[in-house]
Order: sequence, then C-alpha cells, then structure tokens
Amino acid sequence: MAITKISSILISSLILLAFTGMAGCSQSEPANIEDQSKAANYDRQAAADAGYRPVSGTFAVSPQIQLTDLQTIADAGFTRVINHRPDNERPGQPLSADLAAEAERLGLKFIDLPFRPGNITPAVFDQLSAELAKSNEPTLAYCGSGTRAITIWALSEVKAGNQTPDQVIAAAKAAGYKLDRHRAAMEELQTSATEQ
Repeated sequence: MAITKISSILISSLILLAFTGMAGCSQSEPANIEDQSKAANYDRQAAADAGYRPVSGTFAVSPQIQLTDLQTIADAGFTRVINHRPDNERPGQPLSADLAAEAERLGLKFIDLPFRPGNITPAVFDQLSAELAKSNEPTLAYCGSGTRAITIWALSEVKAGNQTPDQVIAAAKAAGYKLDRHRAAMEELQTSATEQ
C-alpha cells in the first residue's frame, strides 16, 4: 500500500513537472497528411483541411474550436470532443456549456476536462486516461493552441503502456508539436507503469 501511494505521488509530481511552463511549448509546421496511413476511423484529410491535426487513426488535436466547427468535426467522422481549455481563458472564446449543447445536438460526446498551462491536476490526468480507456472512438481534443491536448494525451498513452515516449514524441512531431522537452517525465511514467 505504501509503495502504491509513493508511486502515485511520483506520477503526480512527474505530470506536474511535465506541464510546468507549458505555455512555452513550441509548435512546428503541420505534417503532410497525404503521406500518412489511410486506415483511420475519421477522415484524416478532411480533419487536416479543417485545421485539425491528426495524431492517430482515432485521435486528433486542435487549437480552440468555435460553435460552427462542431458540424465540420462531426462531418469528418469524430464522435467525441475533449475540451482542455478553461472558460474565459481569452476574450471571445465560446463557453464550454455552449459547445457541449451544440455537440449534443449534433450527436457528439463532449468531455470537459479543462486545465490551465502548468496547472494539470492528477484528477484531470486520471479522468482523461479513464475516458480514453473507455473506447477508441474518433476523438478531437482541443485547447488554446493544441499543445495541452497533445501533451496530456502523450503522457496518458505512455502511462497506460499503449506507446513509448519515442512513439508519442514522433506522433506529436508529425502533428506539428514538439514534445522533446517532456521526454524525461515520459520515461519516468513509463518506468513507474512497468513497475506496477
């Protein structure tokens, strides 16, 4: 029991460390989607054309979405939208409740897991991990720039043992995000996951 508690504290600390200073994370240019696998559960090209960044056959990230984007998201084949941006982070962004209502009207699941850059909580991390473990359905996650969404996804994938740090860093890079600075935290999560 004490070892589990220590592991939990270590993982929480690593997650907090990984998100500290996240506002300074950088993005690179989006990848050419045509070169990637055509086997996907959503239309990767339609998603890329709409400005969303495909990460895998079932997961993509995006900067802040608008109410009018939800129809495009549904048309591209996504069935779940995950919000990582708190309301009123910037003037003019739509409220989560409004996005959730429109998503529901269109038959999309809307999962609200907001956090500020550098302020991830173990609860939000665990909720995302649990949500992703429920189903492998086509999911679009967003925040202000997409950086929080891709980073928490990458950490969750490593912690769950679904992918290695190298794999998630490469997937993020292909989507236009640089996560190299989080490699140490990912490696610690990978080590702690294999010890449990």
